[in-house]
Amino acid sequence: MNKPRLWIVLSLIALFGLLGGCGSPCKDLANKICDCQPTRLGQERCHTNVDAADRNTSISDEEDDRCQAILDSGSCTCEAILAADYAACGLANDAAAALLD
Repeated sequence: MNKPRLWIVLSLIALFGLLGGCGSPCKDLANKICDCQPTRLGQERCHTNVDAADRNTSISDEEDDRCQAILDSGSCTCEAILAADYAACGLANDAAAALLD
């Protein structure tokens, strides 16, 4: 796995901590990020991980609002991720820092 892809996977793991119930903005945001995976198989695996995280976590209203704000801004795009503008999707540039937040 190349370094940018590895970073995206690590970031998604951090984002999974924000996932909540069915149809939550955080799940929608995570799925949007999954759609940026370069292969269909990568996308499917990512969506499977999002679904698993969604079943096993809950989020606060504040986290839900943050995810919704990112979705509403339209800043989270595949182009932003490819340009390493991870903050546009609510992801930290430092995967370790994202895990500590």
